Amino acid sequence: MKPGPSRALTLRYAALAGLLELAIAVPMPVLVLHMTGRGLDLGLIGLAFTIRALLVVILELPTGGLADAIGRRPVALASQLFTLASFVLLLFVTGPVTALAYAVLQGVGSALHSGALEAWYVDELHRLEPEAPLQSHLALVDVAQASGMLIGSAVGGLLPSLLAGFDLPWPLSGFGISLFVGVLLRALVWVLTVFIMREPRPGALGGAAPVTGARGTAANGLTGFAAVPAILADALRLTRSSPRLRWLLVAAGIGGLAMVSLETFWQPIAATVFGGTAADSRPFAILGTTMGLAVLTGSLAVMRWGQNFPGGSAALAGFSMLVRGGAMLLFATTSSQAGLGFGLAIAYFALASGNVPHDTLLHKAVPSARRSSMLSVHSLVFYLGIAVASGPLGWLATQLGPRPALLVAGLITLLACVPYAIIGRLPITPRAAGGGAGSGAGGGVGGGAFGSVTLTNADAAEGAGER
Repeated sequence: MKPGPSRALTLRYAALAGLLELAIAVPMPVLVLHMTGRGLDLGLIGLAFTIRALLVVILELPTGGLADAIGRRPVALASQLFTLASFVLLLFVTGPVTALAYAVLQGVGSALHSGALEAWYVDELHRLEPEAPLQSHLALVDVAQASGMLIGSAVGGLLPSLLAGFDLPWPLSGFGISLFVGVLLRALVWVLTVFIMREPRPGALGGAAPVTGARGTAANGLTGFAAVPAILADALRLTRSSPRLRWLLVAAGIGGLAMVSLETFWQPIAATVFGGTAADSRPFAILGTTMGLAVLTGSLAVMRWGQNFPGGSAALAGFSMLVRGGAMLLFATTSSQAGLGFGLAIAYFALASGNVPHDTLLHKAVPSARRSSMLSVHSLVFYLGIAVASGPLGWLATQLGPRPALLVAGLITLLACVPYAIIGRLPITPRAAGGGAGSGAGGGVGGGAFGSVTLTNADAAEGAGER
């Protein structure tokens, strides 16, 4: 990467993205423990995650073209403010009212997120240097995000234990200190975004026409809520004509279920083995860091060896989902400390190793003219999987405990290898062949608390409420 304006831009954006990832990761190792410690049961937590996912489903298409209409900077700043406010509420959560208010603000913030910050960076990079090697610049950003994630998960897990003897006042006591630090970091990210993210005012570039095909924009030029019927109708017609797309959407829905169930239940299960008090939070720092390392290792493994996997992308995605389901079953049934760590690491390694082949299959199955609408629908199906799973599994966990709930989710996740097996046997149609190989940037079937290393790599990375 040569010195110059584009390199300086990438360094600034990488610092901002890494700090945002740090803010996201700090509360994650103890988030569910914080909520249960404030009197929320797993059923109510599941309901909150359901509301959040449903709001994203309702608002994602209408808000998809908002950044193109009013600019990416105001959308990115508004998204961060909604998410910041949601975590302030979560810091003070005491019952269902504040928990549900948190879910609403989080859902709006996630729907607005829509990749506005990353889209601004890519456009600005191309403006400064049209021939800039995008992959090299994004690789530096990924390193910054991975570093923020690893540091944040370790610090967030350790803080309650390190400060347990200082008798902190409510709401900082217990696990609240990790959320408080996360809130402070998010506020800092918002301020830095104000200064770093600059873009021309709408119309300042000579009144250029809006880009057609942007997410949330129908082929007839309608945007926002007016575009939703046309986008859905267009995507439905394409899905009906493509068996590959139908099965990929099935896998995406199951991927949403797998992601939210693991994120919701791993901490309560680990608490039965390691203890669930703030003074005993060190194991959660270790487990959180293990998850981050597993995601990074899985991503690097696919980058290095994914092209050579026997059977191609469908086989790799199916095998990854099979391994992920098996790891969830191991985590749900083992009572040993080593077994929990191994199960969690394998589950998140498989999550990362399955994202890119799934996205590659998706891009190959979609003609370029319809790619935006199908990516939006794909994201909606993923969040529907989260919404459908969160409520029933949360209720089951309240009745029988988190282990049976994760066990059921693991069994369903195993079934997700079936769609990929079917896809692998389907012939390559001319439409699918014309879709392009894709790069895995389409929003994948996983993500969650640490999904942004592989997905930010997209909206799905937002997972069970962390963004």
